Amino acid sequence: MCCNGNKKDKWYRRALLWSPSARITGIGVCLVLLLLLVPLLRIAEYAVPWYDDFSYGWFTKAAMKDTPGIRGALKGAFECVRVQWYAWQGTFSSIFFMALMPAVWGEEYYFLGPVCLILLLVVSIFVLMGVLLKDIFGADRWSCLAVQSVTAAMAVVLIYSSQSGFYWYNAGVHYVGMHSFGMLFAACLIRMQHTEKMTGRMVLVLCSMLGALLVSGSNFVTALQGGIVLLAAMLLVLCTAGKKVLWYLPALMVYGIGFYKNVGAPGNAVRSANYVGWGYPPVEAVLRSFLEAFQNLGELTGWITIAILVLLVPVIWQIAGESSFSFRWPGVVPVLSFCLYAAGYTPSLYSLGHGGLSRTWNAVKLTYQILLVVNEIYLLGWFRKTLEQKGRKVWSGRCPWWFYLCVGAWMCGIFWQAPNQAGCYSSYGAYYYVHTGEAYNFYQEYQERLELLKSDEKNVVFTPYRYKPWILCMGDLYEDPEREENLLVETWYDKDSVIVREEASGAE
Repeated sequence: MCCNGNKKDKWYRRALLWSPSARITGIGVCLVLLLLLVPLLRIAEYAVPWYDDFSYGWFTKAAMKDTPGIRGALKGAFECVRVQWYAWQGTFSSIFFMALMPAVWGEEYYFLGPVCLILLLVVSIFVLMGVLLKDIFGADRWSCLAVQSVTAAMAVVLIYSSQSGFYWYNAGVHYVGMHSFGMLFAACLIRMQHTEKMTGRMVLVLCSMLGALLVSGSNFVTALQGGIVLLAAMLLVLCTAGKKVLWYLPALMVYGIGFYKNVGAPGNAVRSANYVGWGYPPVEAVLRSFLEAFQNLGELTGWITIAILVLLVPVIWQIAGESSFSFRWPGVVPVLSFCLYAAGYTPSLYSLGHGGLSRTWNAVKLTYQILLVVNEIYLLGWFRKTLEQKGRKVWSGRCPWWFYLCVGAWMCGIFWQAPNQAGCYSSYGAYYYVHTGEAYNFYQEYQERLELLKSDEKNVVFTPYRYKPWILCMGDLYEDPEREENLLVETWYDKDSVIVREEASGAE
């Protein structure tokens, strides 16, 4: 009896203390990420074009009437860049992608915009974190997969505004899309330093030049932060690898020209005339960006982000134990990271006098989230190396299965207490609006409008949307046909007037 009791006790202890391997942890977290992406991709089919989608896409649509196919689309996109560069803003690479709004090929293809934005964000985070973890910190592939998956899930689910980040193509590609290209550009800069083969380095130089072109011509948050990253990378390479910095000069040249063309565009003066007296002088905008960054730490972090960082501790601790990286100067990395994060507020403070619109915050928060994980890796790595150097007994980093279960329960509790679950957690918001039928009903109302817009009627009257799922509905048209939103729809569908008022839909 006693012997059987001991065997049972040992079995229970083994079960209770069982620790999943890095492979199981990595695969498990990756599966969770895939599950979180399902509702986001599912609701994309109900996304509809809005406002500036028509404004920028009109150039492509017009060009494709004369020259069908890809050739016509590219011709229209370049024409849009030219016109907008002189008339409104200098963000040439963003404008190019804005003009390629999927609905120019048909409204039924608009969903491809949100799908591409979501997948591009995930891929860019995987690439950037993969390069950081493998090339710099020497992580194994399964631990790397775990950190990549958690970071991507955090960025996608906790995006500041999924509405303007994913489901309004124009705003999404301008900030989330271009910031994703910015992360790929940063990954390319890191990889260049660790590539020894000439062929591989030449390919990376070409990729860095393309990345420099895209990022330098993007929104001012991404362009400014991308330039800072490029200069910081070159300074680091110059101090550690000497002549290798020469490989970065082509990207620097392209970036310098592109950034100059971006900020020096005649259209910027036209645009800024609409905001005279709103912004701060350049020096004051820079100084105020640090205050703005500090004040917004709580809003961009929250308990759920802290729980995610706790979840990463065992994996990062094991990575640090196997890493040959020195993790020196632990105080420098957080300070420089805060400066880079704060730079995200400077353009909005300079032009608008405040921290920025929700779509701007999408880019700012993405930088902040990546830097949070990077700093956690660096500080935990420094702490572990310090303990090892002092001869202290160091925890291996292996955690029993119930640790992850407890953190998961903690996250569920935080989610349960959230006052705006659908707005704060994009995956749940997407699931909620699909599950309640609001997304479907909204899309059916849009289809009814589309039928009228494609009819022969020249003066169209809509009733207001009854269903307005926040994640999909950016707004509605007005009773005044001269409002800009109405005029853009009128031009797109060749109507004399399009209005919304409280009466049956039809023609006037």
